[in-house]
Amino acid sequence: MKRVTLVALISLVTLALAWSVSVAAQDDAAKGISVQVTGKNVNLVKAVCGDEAQELDPALGAMNALVVTEAVDAEGKAVEGLAGKMLHYLPVASASKLISGEENAGKGVTVKGVLYKDAMVVAVKEFEVKAAEDAAAGGDDWDDWDELEVKTMSQQQVI
Repeated sequence: MKRVTLVALISLVTLALAWSVSVAAQDDAAKGISVQVTGKNVNLVKAVCGDEAQELDPALGAMNALVVTEAVDAEGKAVEGLAGKMLHYLPVASASKLISGEENAGKGVTVKGVLYKDAMVVAVKEFEVKAAEDAAAGGDDWDDWDELEVKTMSQQQVI
């Protein structure tokens, strides 16, 4: 009888220890980590539903999400498993221009904030919208004059 009691007691202690470790791990997972996330701000409905999207609620308007290209933590280490995934914005005041509207939709953004990885949510502290790719790549070449074909004998460009 003592042996059965001892085995039961050891089993209960082992289960209690395993339970406390799992609760501690869940608490750590629930805490956010400071990150810098680079990606593209996309219209959530168009990205998820495509052309089959239903009519949007006019009260909410266009809701946006962040498709991740790169994520690093506060120490500069890459956060694994986020590239190509979609993060939703936690509705805080500093994220209001990213969350809704067409102003920043389709643009590249860099977001600094707190990532809640289990929920796939980022609480934005600050963000920066990248300059248009055409302007960054083209520099001062705004008129595209050199891209016009030459089709005359005088070698002048025809508009």
